[in-house]
Amino acid sequence: MEKEISPLDGQSYDQDSEGLRRRILAHLTHIGFTITDEGKLSLPEEKSYVRNAHKTAVNIAIEKNWEKIQKYEPKLIDKYVIDGRDLEVANIEPELIQVDKKNTNLFNWVKLHWSIPISAGYGRRLRYIVMDKTNGAVIGIIGLADPVFAIKDRDNLIGWTREARGERLRNVMDAFVLGSIPPYSSVLGGKLIASLLASPIIRRDFAKKYKGKRALISGRIFDGELALITTASAFGKSSVYDRIKISRGPEMIHAGWSSGSGEFHLFSDFYNELTSLVREDIKGRKNPLWGSGVRNKRVVISAALDKLNLPRELLYHNIKRELFAMPLGHSSFEFLRGDSNIVGYYDISQHEIVDFIKNRWMIPRSIRDERYLNFKRDQYSIIKNYDRILDKDEGKKADYGEKYGYRI
Repeated sequence: MEKEISPLDGQSYDQDSEGLRRRILAHLTHIGFTITDEGKLSLPEEKSYVRNAHKTAVNIAIEKNWEKIQKYEPKLIDKYVIDGRDLEVANIEPELIQVDKKNTNLFNWVKLHWSIPISAGYGRRLRYIVMDKTNGAVIGIIGLADPVFAIKDRDNLIGWTREARGERLRNVMDAFVLGSIPPYSSVLGGKLIASLLASPIIRRDFAKKYKGKRALISGRIFDGELALITTASAFGKSSVYDRIKISRGPEMIHAGWSSGSGEFHLFSDFYNELTSLVREDIKGRKNPLWGSGVRNKRVVISAALDKLNLPRELLYHNIKRELFAMPLGHSSFEFLRGDSNIVGYYDISQHEIVDFIKNRWMIPRSIRDERYLNFKRDQYSIIKNYDRILDKDEGKKADYGEKYGYRI
């Protein structure tokens, strides 16, 4: 049963604030949520409903980058995307290329194809474009960043106490974006990209970038050991990470489920108004050593909900994501608990990882299902796919025409 949230009783507010408040509630209803009698958000569990709930936030990211998409996409498709008929699965040879100024546009453009909104990552970052050296095409991308401080199921899997987590969380990274693009995705390329988290290249790059760095708050010198990489499914139970177990190497371990909190459903075209509403209120909510500016979206939205007399339960969208963890060594968990001084890295090369995944997953899929051969690279165009959306929405088309000079 949907619950009516009371007006701003007994509080001083202006018409703009009340209008913003009503827009938030209308937006939540529009993307499929209802509010239960307990004041919590509810959404059907079917993936179609979940995808639809994410659409607004995804479209906002596309709109924000529309001018860059128009400028770069044709060249990126021509250079980095291949037709399915040109893919030789047995000859795939991945190369991990770190993202820098020269290829940032390529990484961000690929990221915009995800069906959920992807953040830029928080704190420390390592980002890769995974290229197929055989034909110069993009297989997929990997984005690693600092993990969330406390996740109950992850922490229970590791066996962390509060003290051990505070000491060793810095030895963990989280894959905030991870996956493959067509035609590779049609032959289980996602499993290849996920398995490449175990590549020695990543832990070496991590050590090269962060070993010896002094923490801003604690002042401790970092040892540079990367012991564990975590990630989460996009929607509910994962088929990509499921059953990944590399011969002589690590496996993707089911770690549990997320709590179903976040900001994507409240990150709409009114976010800038929320920021303006609470900018003065949140100035003191961060350590000055972290720099200037707003710390993150959650701080903004939490403060705005308070100011608009909306329940903080609205931060809990209750969309569960399956959590996974890939230990990079035999003793990863012992190291993270402080019971061992070594990670005990698996002695496995990237070449071995790739050969195993191709023979175990990708080649058999390409034999069983040849539909990947029908993929045409122009099908990966954001512009052409968005044309179809605009054709169905004349109002949005008119808005784009005025805002971007867009013509169909």
